[in-house]
Amino acid sequence: MSAKFTHFLFFTGAVIFFFSAAYLDLTLRARSAYLEGEKYMAWAKEPALKKDFFENTFSAGLTALKNGRMEEGGRGDGFEDKKNLLLAEKNFKIGESSAKYAYIWYRTAGTDFSPPVTHWAGLARQKTPAALALWRAELALEGTRFDDNMLGVARPEPTANHVRQ
Repeated sequence: MSAKFTHFLFFTGAVIFFFSAAYLDLTLRARSAYLEGEKYMAWAKEPALKKDFFENTFSAGLTALKNGRMEEGGRGDGFEDKKNLLLAEKNFKIGESSAKYAYIWYRTAGTDFSPPVTHWAGLARQKTPAALALWRAELALEGTRFDDNMLGVARPEPTANHVRQ
């Protein structure tokens, strides 16, 4: 085999490896973002699931905090402050809009991790409008004023017939 042919095979193999690795990486990232969107969409439809999740997370954190206090000999330096931080974090996360996060995760999976449009990116693109509609309805119900720019929705670029104001 000639040296040029060997170099060609090596180069071709490297290119195939690079593109395969990039495709696999984008696919896995899109899947992860899509599944996060699914989690938040489920929480938007069933808020009790979200509350239970964060209650369990808070309980686990509080138990770890108490165990840490016991290991320190009962001193518990800043125990109440740390407990209050855990409680504030739990309340904040429960109060956050699940529909907003579902939209953001679907949009991320559908746009940030493509091209190539993988199976997961395609699914996310299909579910993005429903999540956005749910978020808009939630904002309208709260009486919050909003427009598409605030929601991160891309507007079409103006054409020659439209003058930017």
